[in-house]
Amino acid sequence: MNPQLQQLLIAYAITAAAMLVGLLLMRADARAYWRWPVYSAMVMALGVVTWNLLRNLVPAQWALLHPGALYYAALAVYAVFGIGIGILLGRLTRRKTDPEASTQEPQMDIPGPRPPPND
Repeated sequence: MNPQLQQLLIAYAITAAAMLVGLLLMRADARAYWRWPVYSAMVMALGVVTWNLLRNLVPAQWALLHPGALYYAALAVYAVFGIGIGILLGRLTRRKTDPEASTQEPQMDIPGPRPPPND
């Protein structure tokens, strides 16, 4: 397999897994899970572009002296973007509850047979 394609698949897997964690943390609605593969691909592309811009801020000798650190930093960027967008998407697609229903006390009327009439 082409090494560049292999690295893109690793980046997608990290981003998609982190995004799934974010969706599960926010207890997203089912419609978010349908959007998850496409959104994780877009977030991966955003992460790759962001990492290429951030890599220019790192001193040039790091590419030779610390290649492992740079690799894991790139994976961390993908994971942070994935979980961030996963939490955002989960929050946007969460079921809305009625605020008045959550502040009312629960009804304690237990259904059952009626008492006999007092005649």
